[in-house]
Amino acid sequence: MRAAGPQEVREWDELIAQNPDGGQILQTRAWGEFKRAHRWAPRYLLSDTESPIAVLVLRHSVPGLGVLGYVPKGPGVAEVMQLPALLDGLRDTAAPAFAIKVEPEIEQSAAATSALRDMGLEKSRHDVQISRATIIVDLRPGEDALLASFKPKCRYNIRLAQRRGVTVSPVPLDDHSIDTMYSLMAATRDRAGFTLRSREYFALYWRLHAAAGQGQLFFASLDGEVLAGVFATYIGKKAWYKDGGSTKEHAAVMAPHLLQWEVMRWLRTRGVEAYDLVAVPPSAELNPEHPLYGLYRFKSGFSEHITEFVGTWDLPISRRRFAAWNAVAERAAHQWAYRVRRDLLY
Repeated sequence: MRAAGPQEVREWDELIAQNPDGGQILQTRAWGEFKRAHRWAPRYLLSDTESPIAVLVLRHSVPGLGVLGYVPKGPGVAEVMQLPALLDGLRDTAAPAFAIKVEPEIEQSAAATSALRDMGLEKSRHDVQISRATIIVDLRPGEDALLASFKPKCRYNIRLAQRRGVTVSPVPLDDHSIDTMYSLMAATRDRAGFTLRSREYFALYWRLHAAAGQGQLFFASLDGEVLAGVFATYIGKKAWYKDGGSTKEHAAVMAPHLLQWEVMRWLRTRGVEAYDLVAVPPSAELNPEHPLYGLYRFKSGFSEHITEFVGTWDLPISRRRFAAWNAVAERAAHQWAYRVRRDLLY
């Protein structure tokens, strides 16, 4: 692999969208520059092939061990057979990294797992992203056909929200809308008990993706009161339900259902063909005790098909230093990041 030139960096997002996986929002320049502000140095690389594959590698210094590399939701392949050449290129450009984490959007199967191990990869103890299992809504059918594909209860809730007077609109990002969105997410956190990063963390990447034409904030309102919000990201023909939140007030009007439907309609007008709802339990773990089961109940109204990816894998470069990282240092780094910086390592 080689470093992207200045012009290629300027055209980075176009290159990402041309990757075999159709592009990934966590491989964009906006995400790379956002993570630069959070102690991860981005490197923009291209494979030495006839049709170059663009790969964003984030690098983080680990005291006593060297550099850890991380390829968020990449490299940009969709099939196992496309991966070996990229791994060889990453090894060649890794110095002084002791390991590189990769998480290609290759669908999970026994054959895929076996092939990844044969390439010298080791399954990470924990997946970095929570979207190893997800629901992806196919936006290609006509609007009526798309709506008809939803579960009857989901369609009912969408129409109920419309009858009750809920309205949905894209809104500009400013301090007020950011405060509103973050308060919706905090309210959801308080009900569900999950970890929420700081307002400043979200505000920065929302602004960067919006400025790049890759993100849009939406609010669902009733009589001037905002009930729910979604920040959706998109690149090429793919989009993601990146962040969401809602109040418990007026829950009976089903604003989140209408909100997601209007987001899908908006994305379709921009040529998006697949909307990734991000993060549900794996098929084998569909039970009410799973922490993501509540999200599944909501998201499965739009589609019941769960797509499972292979998740995060480690490419050891220095076996000795990687063993030390795997045994002790990663856990310590997580604890330091959370207790000292009040943030997450990745």
